Amino acid sequence: MPQYYSVAIAAIYALIGFLPLAGRNIRRPWLWVSLTAGIIAGFFAREAVKLAAEALAPYTLIATGPTATVVNLVIAGAVGELLKVMAPLAIIMLAPTDAGTGMAYGAAAGAGFGVIVVQQGVALALGLVGSPFITPASTIVAVAGWFFRVLPHIVTTGYVARAGVRGGLGGALLLAMLVQAALGLVEGLPLLAGIPLGLVVTALVSIALYVYLWGLRPRAAGESAVGP
Repeated sequence: MPQYYSVAIAAIYALIGFLPLAGRNIRRPWLWVSLTAGIIAGFFAREAVKLAAEALAPYTLIATGPTATVVNLVIAGAVGELLKVMAPLAIIMLAPTDAGTGMAYGAAAGAGFGVIVVQQGVALALGLVGSPFITPASTIVAVAGWFFRVLPHIVTTGYVARAGVRGGLGGALLLAMLVQAALGLVEGLPLLAGIPLGLVVTALVSIALYVYLWGLRPRAAGESAVGP
C-alpha cells in the first residue's frame, strides 16, 4: 500500500511544482510527451548511473572513499540532465517555440523525472510508519521534505530547455549538472539539534532556484521563437 500512496504523493508534488510554470502557449500533446519522456528518463538514469559506477570500480582511487561520492554525484547529475532534457530540446527543434513555452516543456520533463526520484524516498518514509522509533510528526516531515527534491529537477531542466531557445545551451547544461551534484552532496549533511540540516539547505536552495526561474517567465514569454 505505501507503494501506491508514494506514487500518488510524488505525482502531486510534481504537478504542484510544474503547473505554475506552464505557459499559455503550451501545446498539451507536447506537454504530455515531455512529462512521459521525463518519467522514462528517470528509469534509464538509474541504470546508467549503476553502469557508470561499475565501469569505475577497477579504478580504486576514484571508486572508493569521499572521491567516489563526488564522482557518483557528478555522473548522476550529468546523466540525469542529459536524459531528461532530450525530449524538450527535440520538441523545440521540431516546432517553433518561444522561450517561455520551451521552459514549460523542460519543467514538465523535470517533473516527470522527479516523480521517479521522489517516489522511492516517499515509499521508504511511509514504509517506516508503525516503527517504535518513528512518530507521525517525523513521518510527515520526511514525506513533505521530498517535495523540495522535486523542485530542483523542474528548475534545472526548465532552465536548460529555455536556453535551448534563447542560446547558451552548453553553459546552462553544465550549470544544471553542477547544481544537481551540489544538492546531492548537501543531502549528506548531519543532523543539527535533531533537524536534518541537508533537508533545510535543500529546501532553501530549491525555493530560491524556483523563484529565480519563475522570475524569468515574463521575459521568456516575450523572447522570439526558433524553428527548424
